Amino acid sequence: MKMLIAVISVMLCLKSCEKELHTDDVLTIEKSPFTGNQLRTDGYYYTRFDNIYSVYFFYSDGIVLSGGFVYEDELEEYEMGYKDGSFVASIRNNKLYWGGFAIDLERILIEKWYPSSGGGMPVFRQEGEIQNDTTFIITKSVRPKTGEEKELNEVYHFKAFSPKPDSTNSFVN
Repeated sequence: MKMLIAVISVMLCLKSCEKELHTDDVLTIEKSPFTGNQLRTDGYYYTRFDNIYSVYFFYSDGIVLSGGFVYEDELEEYEMGYKDGSFVASIRNNKLYWGGFAIDLERILIEKWYPSSGGGMPVFRQEGEIQNDTTFIITKSVRPKTGEEKELNEVYHFKAFSPKPDSTNSFVN
């Protein structure tokens, strides 16, 4: 009987440890309205890596939506999907596209979930400097949970765009 209790105890402990290992990180930026004028919110921001664009939409409710990594020759097709709602319909239930942002004077903070090769999805916070209302530079990435840090130099530019995708999601409250 003692052996059975010991085995059950070990199994319960392992199960709770497994659950802990597969828990997604939590955003540390609280959702709050953006009412400033440091950045425009009537379009999207992009940076370019060779022929691939990384796209972000910022919303006045403090939500950031990743428009994905888009090959240059597919950008027009993605923009159609942003406009007609098909992009958001395809990613609405995917946590990897959603996050939050905050602006403090001339600093920008963006947090979102990233893919994991095992366990829960990590959150990374990108930090940078706002140059003007159409340009910002991400200078580093930090994982709040571990303090892991990486230096970056990603320049984002604004593109006026309407209508933007809907920011309604169940991940950023």
